[in-house]
Amino acid sequence: MLDALDTIAAVASAPGGGVREIVRVSGPKALACVMPLVIDVDRHAAVGVLRTATCVPATLRLPDFAAPVPCDLFVWPDARSYTRAPTVELHLPGSPPIVEAAVAAVCAHGARPAKPGEFTLRAFLAGRLDLTQAEAVLGVIDAADRRQLDAALEQLAGGLARPLGALRGDLLDLLAELEAGLDFVEEDIEFIARSELIRRLQAAEAAVAELQTKLDHRAAAGVLPRVVLVGSPNAGKSSLFNALVGKHAALVSPIAGTTRDYLTAELSLGGTMLQLVDTAGLATAAIDVLDAVAQRAGVEQTRGATLTVLCCDSTVIDHAAAPPQDITSNLNGERLVVWTKSDLSPATTTSDAAGDERLHVSAATGEGLDRLTAAIAARLRSSAAGDVVASTAVRCRDSLARARRALITALTVAEQKHGEELIAAEVRSALDELGQILGAVYTDDILDRIFSRFCIGK
Repeated sequence: MLDALDTIAAVASAPGGGVREIVRVSGPKALACVMPLVIDVDRHAAVGVLRTATCVPATLRLPDFAAPVPCDLFVWPDARSYTRAPTVELHLPGSPPIVEAAVAAVCAHGARPAKPGEFTLRAFLAGRLDLTQAEAVLGVIDAADRRQLDAALEQLAGGLARPLGALRGDLLDLLAELEAGLDFVEEDIEFIARSELIRRLQAAEAAVAELQTKLDHRAAAGVLPRVVLVGSPNAGKSSLFNALVGKHAALVSPIAGTTRDYLTAELSLGGTMLQLVDTAGLATAAIDVLDAVAQRAGVEQTRGATLTVLCCDSTVIDHAAAPPQDITSNLNGERLVVWTKSDLSPATTTSDAAGDERLHVSAATGEGLDRLTAAIAARLRSSAAGDVVASTAVRCRDSLARARRALITALTVAEQKHGEELIAAEVRSALDELGQILGAVYTDDILDRIFSRFCIGK
């Protein structure tokens, strides 16, 4: 474990040049390491001002630089900082040589270079963050698109910590009541009724099951949301696929049934990375064995879809009518209705009786593609609400499973009216597992695995 009493320093902004770059210094001697570099400022006035969190314009004198360097000092002299230790940030001109010289100068006056993730590790050890929020910091840094960023920001704001903390608090109260009853078992004093005990254990088990479902959704790190194009043969799916991908990846023909297999492409739509899937036409009598296999493959793709885009040919079906029942009957979950070939059958965007938004697009002219792209991105972001960072899902999956098994055992014992000491033991096991998720219970190797993935300066 690194020494929390050291004063550490590192570049906190992204690598490379920029308009401004940040050097972060944190630890008991943060101000003492920075102030020897400061010139052209009333030091006595500055020291008085720096007793509270503030920003002080200053000028630095750095070794090997003949000219002074303008700088803004952002100072947190007490426990209100990110690490809950005195912290100074030097906001400098975006020049890598200047930033490197500033880090070297601060270290020459008593700081040491920070290790990867050391600032966030200190925030965790100081109680500023729990482990799920610390992982969310890494999720924000590593987010590949808006969807992942939204999930990480929600987790950083406590989207996972709050329900876990509330659940753990309820179980701690329950354990306290059980153990109080054990202390007075010979006096036949009941601190909690058996029916109330069963009700609270059922509620706790249901809460853990809900969290398991949420984490299982992201257990496979790096899996992109799948958007699947479906519809009748010759409904314009492959043309739309090519228009969205931006190249002729799918074979297009006026002959129905040209697409015999599904095609996939990874792309960004509206700032969201996704996997787009083009499938064979559905709900038709199979032409041959190959066509039947292609249709079955298309149906399988819809079952694993995050969002299904139902393509309806507006030259064949009245755009005011409902989508064909033989197609919609095969679809489950989130869907978006798109009326294709709008250049041949103009119409405006509408909604059907079920509330499905109908977007009219033309792969030939590009009409409506921007609206479709925005709608797909919005649906995917909506489906990610309550999502968690993938690394958290992987780390916590086993702990949640063990916590649920312990609660199920405790519930079984309670329903069979066995001794409360057995129930208390299972509740304690569930609490230990939840504590590992939040970081109330941790080991050095767990922290090493989490924080070693961070970059220096975070």
